[in-house]
Amino acid sequence: MSQLTPEDMSRLVVAGTKDQLKTTIDVLAGLSLVHINDYSSDDEDMSMGTPNEVSEEISRRLTKMRGAAANIQAPSQAELMSAPEVRRNLSGDIDNLVDSALGFNDEVEELEMEKAKIEEELEVLSLLTPLSLEMELMRGYDSVTQFVGTVSSLSKARPALASLGESAVHMSSEVAKKGVVAVFCRNEQAESVQKMLSEQDFQAIAIPESDGLPSDRIAELNERKAEIEARVDALNEQISEWSDANSGMLFGGMELLERDLQLATAPVRVAVSDHAFVLDGWIKSTAEEEVNNALSGVCTHLEVERYQPPAHSSHGHHHVDKKEMPPIEFSPRNYSKPFEMVTDVMGRPAYGKIDPTFFMFLTYPLFFGMILGDMAYGLSIMALAVFLWRQFPLNDVMSNVAGFLLTIGTSTLIFGYIYGEFAGFEFLPHGHCVDKAGEDIAGILGVAQCEAFSLPDGSHGHYHWKDGHAPWWVAWMTNLYPNAGEFYWVWDGPLELTVAYPFHRVSSNLENLMLLTIYIGVIHIFIGLLIGFRDVLKTHGMVEAIFEKGSWIILLLGGFATAYEFIKYETISTIPLAVTVIGVVMVTILLAHFEKMGWGIALIMGPLESIGMLPKVLSYVRLFAVGVVGVKIAATGNEMIYEVMAHTLADLSHASTTDIILVPVMFIGWILVQIFALVLGIFSPNIHTVRLHFVEWMMQFYEGSGLPFKAFGFKPDKVEVE
Repeated sequence: MSQLTPEDMSRLVVAGTKDQLKTTIDVLAGLSLVHINDYSSDDEDMSMGTPNEVSEEISRRLTKMRGAAANIQAPSQAELMSAPEVRRNLSGDIDNLVDSALGFNDEVEELEMEKAKIEEELEVLSLLTPLSLEMELMRGYDSVTQFVGTVSSLSKARPALASLGESAVHMSSEVAKKGVVAVFCRNEQAESVQKMLSEQDFQAIAIPESDGLPSDRIAELNERKAEIEARVDALNEQISEWSDANSGMLFGGMELLERDLQLATAPVRVAVSDHAFVLDGWIKSTAEEEVNNALSGVCTHLEVERYQPPAHSSHGHHHVDKKEMPPIEFSPRNYSKPFEMVTDVMGRPAYGKIDPTFFMFLTYPLFFGMILGDMAYGLSIMALAVFLWRQFPLNDVMSNVAGFLLTIGTSTLIFGYIYGEFAGFEFLPHGHCVDKAGEDIAGILGVAQCEAFSLPDGSHGHYHWKDGHAPWWVAWMTNLYPNAGEFYWVWDGPLELTVAYPFHRVSSNLENLMLLTIYIGVIHIFIGLLIGFRDVLKTHGMVEAIFEKGSWIILLLGGFATAYEFIKYETISTIPLAVTVIGVVMVTILLAHFEKMGWGIALIMGPLESIGMLPKVLSYVRLFAVGVVGVKIAATGNEMIYEVMAHTLADLSHASTTDIILVPVMFIGWILVQIFALVLGIFSPNIHTVRLHFVEWMMQFYEGSGLPFKAFGFKPDKVEVE
């Protein structure tokens, strides 16, 4: 199947007697090719199936094992475990081992709760200690009311306490900048005392249910806290030893039990009657023969029908219930597979529509590399990809992430080579064309152009080279270029487009890069509109395709031609203007007739919507702007930190002691700037590249309404499939 569209799907209906259901489910799980539609009908003759009787026992064991695994790290694996070996462990003493692990976890949890309570009590006792009162004296009176707590300002509270005179006994102290007071009064005076204290922002303290001086209780609690910490450390050591010996068996057993539970509960997805069952689902059309051969011997009835999208009128959209639409399965692919996760962010493409994954495999790294374009950062991203591959060799998700990083990292490395940039340093020599007097000859960029340019006196231009600003450990990379970097090739293409090698994006080629990004925007949006034209043509017919997508294509081309002509010649000819006007008229008709807005609104919205094409194209200027800003951040760090450090090291004899001491600090600062630039370089270009694809490009054609194809079966994570 082509990578440009999802897989063709076929509807599968399987029926048989109830005693065939378990065997059928087992075969389906082994195939891992059937997407089961959950039964949800109100048919009185059929009902939802019931789980197998073993499901409750499996669920119970699985819950205990998950509890045991809560504080245990899953072991890293380079290969899958043997399923028969894990089965033998499940039938052995694993339940006793799990119980012991749960015992460790429960005891740790109880001790941690006790420790938390002790720490809360210690915090209260630290406030009460300066009062030098036994705790039993701070509570439990019948005729006396006690107020023990904190106030906002002890200096303000003491005069108020003194005003109570002999009608109350009070004491106060300051602990950790908190004012602590204790007031004892007769019950009949409690209301007035409470009012006075409330004016001092009084907050009551709950007196612990213990006796003796707070200092004695603190010593007792600290001793118990030390015992708890020692016991927790011992338990954690036991848990670590248990994990080293049994974690592989535990996580492998959990995976097999999860598979068993999936098989045991699968009947709830099937329609059953007293004597029969009916299973409804989808398969890839390429798997029809394999599924038919596997199921024909285990069930009574098997029907496979290739899905045909419903016919659509060219003058209206026919909405189909998503439940009746087939799920979407990506076509088999290798190098572009990591970009499926980017497509999935917007949802699976609608059935029969173009899958943008392969296109993003081509353009996403291109855009990312154009923005970041630094050899050091490209190598760093590639190293991160290799690290993830080695750390998670069996994890499909992390493998896709690693593949994605490797692709964009490679693109960054390539563009870094084209730009001549490494860690923010522009290390290539820069050249310019001069005459005999050393004056620049304007408009000459390339070496060949310069040497061929004839001056009035009959002489030719001379290309003058100036070394790049980079330390020796970067400057050696000029040897990776022709003539040690003193090489500059320029191609003047159509529409004022200039492509060079090397491409100095922050100096001589800055304007060329800006223009290039605009052209890329026009081409990228144009491709999106062509894809949309194809999809609408296939589902709704030529007339609707012409107005729904063709109108925007005409508007894009006419608008581009008009803008180019005006900027270059400061005039607008009839043909480009006429094409643009036709595009606006077609957009107006689209809104009025096909989008059902009515002519009154469409006549206003048509021109306004048409103007919206301009910012879509100009949005691609971020491909140059974001990259240049990123380069300047790293370059600023190099100039302000690295060059100062290098100058100090190069002239140590004249450097002060302070300067020498600051060299390590400057080096660490420079490393931090590079790390910041790298992190920013990973996230910022991704954000802008995603925007260009999701907003500017995919909005021209994409309808992410497809449901993912989820084959019933098992994907091995730690244990091989039986």
